[in-house]
Amino acid sequence: MNIINKFTSIFCVLFLFLCISVLVKSEEGDAGLWKSEDCRNVSEAAGFFLYTSGELLKTADKERKAGSEEKSEKSYSAALFFSELSANSAKNFEVFCN
Repeated sequence: MNIINKFTSIFCVLFLFLCISVLVKSEEGDAGLWKSEDCRNVSEAAGFFLYTSGELLKTADKERKAGSEEKSEKSYSAALFFSELSANSAKNFEVFCN
């Protein structure tokens, strides 16, 4: 009788895990992925923001070499801003489009 109680407990725990995993997969499937056109737009935006960040870094380096520290710092700040936009867009693409 003791063995049956152990198997019953194990069976109940396994059944509970199975039910939870089905619910989690069901919720993931209902997340609602974006349309392919929207995903393409987000991907293009991430690329644009990254490109802009790189160009601003080049500008900041030129300004620093020219001795304009204030303009250089503003360009570096703008580059950081666009870099963060790119990272956020890429993360949204990863979550909603893959």
